[in-house]
Amino acid sequence: MMAQYRRIKSELPKDALLLFRLGDFYELFFEDAETGAQLLNVALTKRGVVPMCGIPWHAASAYIARLLKAGRKVAICDQMEDPRPGQLVKRAVTQILSPGTHFDERLLSAERNNYLAAIYQSGKMFGLALVDFTTSDFKATELENETALMTELERLRPAEIIHPSENAALGRLLAGGNPPQTPPRRGTETQTATEMTPEEVGSGSK
Repeated sequence: MMAQYRRIKSELPKDALLLFRLGDFYELFFEDAETGAQLLNVALTKRGVVPMCGIPWHAASAYIARLLKAGRKVAICDQMEDPRPGQLVKRAVTQILSPGTHFDERLLSAERNNYLAAIYQSGKMFGLALVDFTTSDFKATELENETALMTELERLRPAEIIHPSENAALGRLLAGGNPPQTPPRRGTETQTATEMTPEEVGSGSK
């Protein structure tokens, strides 16, 4: 079972906490367990020498909401078949949730959007795109310098920011008091995005 856990964990973003279904509980192991126990105020125990903590599956949504509110990304791994004696249960990740991609009404505000933002820098200029998956609201703009970028982020208050991880200076700029930062998925091409976005949003310029 732990080999299955390690395989699934290795396929996830490194910053995702894996909730691994075991019967009536979602379990967290290793460093995820230590982090989860602290954020959720639940008991940290051990399976042999492996740190672990668990939350009841029927109440999992409330615990997941607390992890998202703390700015964490959560991967939910469910049992895909009924347990059978002596056989390993098939499991698979069914959801990956983050502060900018969830639909939990307990964490949403009627007063403001729950934006996922993406930032790209070219010289001193910044491209900023924001989407709210709960309302389908989309915005995109160019900003002439760091001050303009930070002013816009303060105004729109995104829940999560995606930006290239290799841009260390941008990472440092966003680190102070801003929402969680996420690198783009492997294989994301900025040139493809440049070509597609005008068509998708009805803009006449590239």
